[in-house]
Amino acid sequence: MSLSLRSFATTVSTAVATAQASCTQLVDMSVGSPGRALMEAVSGTGLWLQYLVLQTLLRTRLSTSTGVDCDSFVNDFGMTRLQGSPASGFVTMSSLSPDGQSAVIPPGAVVRTVSGVSFSVVEDASLSYWSVTDDGYVRLSGTKSISVPVSANVSGSTGNVASGAICLMGTSISGIDTVTNENVFSNGSDQESDAQLRARFPLWLAAKATASSAAIGSAISGVQSNLSQSLRNGQAADGSTRSGYFTAVINDGSGAPSASLLSEVYSAIDSVRALGVGFCVQAPSVLVMNVSMTVTVPAATDIDAAALSIQRAISSDIEAATVGGGYAYSRLSYLAYVGAGVSVVSVLDVLLNGGQADIEANGSRALVPGTISIQVVYN
Repeated sequence: MSLSLRSFATTVSTAVATAQASCTQLVDMSVGSPGRALMEAVSGTGLWLQYLVLQTLLRTRLSTSTGVDCDSFVNDFGMTRLQGSPASGFVTMSSLSPDGQSAVIPPGAVVRTVSGVSFSVVEDASLSYWSVTDDGYVRLSGTKSISVPVSANVSGSTGNVASGAICLMGTSISGIDTVTNENVFSNGSDQESDAQLRARFPLWLAAKATASSAAIGSAISGVQSNLSQSLRNGQAADGSTRSGYFTAVINDGSGAPSASLLSEVYSAIDSVRALGVGFCVQAPSVLVMNVSMTVTVPAATDIDAAALSIQRAISSDIEAATVGGGYAYSRLSYLAYVGAGVSVVSVLDVLLNGGQADIEANGSRALVPGTISIQVVYN
């Protein structure tokens, strides 16, 4: 039921009218009179009480709460807001004189972009060039470059950078002259927003009493805020039919989630699965989406800016595709016309992986943007 709110002027006029109707001898209620001043004082107090009621209502319902009030509401049920995750990937460090001395790249060494987004080298003892003795990654003499894993120093989507964006050494390393990232970093995620928290809350509650797909999905979603999932019920990891078993395919936007993330997801699922039900967690297969098209724009349009805007719109749309899902070929033309904010006359010669057909869903594949070639010409 909606509330009937009153302004200060309405409250005062209503009070004056009520007073004069109840006391016919109370004739002087003009501005500045004692009676009017009394009514204004009482109305001011009433307005303050109305404000307190509104603030109480806003803070006692999740749908109207914001910020810390959202947190305190869901915390009472044992739920917490998901924090952001840092972007990560591999950078290639090279030497201009590889035949000289070798180089040791220690964990914690900093690299960064021109815009100031910094990343630190992280330890991965499974890599063949990791040395326990040297406590770092070793570039041997005669080897021009090696690839080392890095993670953004700050969580969030700010660490999602284009290929080649990481080009500066923040830490001087003897025997290393240049650095670059050959692939896009896209697995960084921001802290869960109020809207996302509200949307997840009923799913979280519903999953508490069941071992259903909702419970499994909620458990996965609670690990990290940018996870996409596909639950393949009755199927083993190799795609064969297997009763009493399911496979969870997980993607964090990169197409190659880390072993530690898959382990976290496994533990989360294991805590809610039904007794006697087997499962596995696996990374998706990756399909690179190469797109090309010719776009006609009005004269005086900045061709380079238009091409870049369309490239970004298509790339972002592909990255947002759910793991295991398909992709409609017709979306490419739609994004060029509408999604990029560019005035477009026509879109021609649209190709998706060299063809003009939809990408069918298969339940276990992640779509990642490849070469997005946009040729922009004047009308």
